[in-house]
Amino acid sequence: MRKTFILHLVLCIGISYGLVNLLSFNFSGLEILALLIGVFLILWLSCFLYFRLYFHALKGVLSLGLYFLKELIISNFRVIYFILSPRNKFRPAILKLPLSLTSDFSITLLANLITLTPGTITLEISDDNKYLYFHTIDVPEQDLDKAKQRIKNGFEKRIMKIKA
Repeated sequence: MRKTFILHLVLCIGISYGLVNLLSFNFSGLEILALLIGVFLILWLSCFLYFRLYFHALKGVLSLGLYFLKELIISNFRVIYFILSPRNKFRPAILKLPLSLTSDFSITLLANLITLTPGTITLEISDDNKYLYFHTIDVPEQDLDKAKQRIKNGFEKRIMKIKA
């Protein structure tokens, strides 16, 4: 599936470059971008007719990206709140998250998304790839299972939809 996406991207850039040179017009950057997007959409739609998993993977990537942006914004405000309220007591914890993911790519993606979210950092992945250890800055009411389920129902569930 990744090979199909890379092939479409290379074809899209090549066709767009060829069209710009063939037509010999002085295109602006916005027109070249529109041409690039148009060719990519044509290739993508033709692929959709023959290979439906590609469409679902792209939908999963968009879902994961939007979820990550939402979590990024929320966690930034949470960290700002902790910084601006000095009397607030932190409840940090190191959690051991059992993984449902199997591929190295998906486990690495999960670990990086956790690290990129403010207030959390990935510490280690077990040798057998069954557990991920991460630190979080605040566990509400020391409910460790709830903190683990936020990661499992959020990032991990969306990564599994991509089928990487």
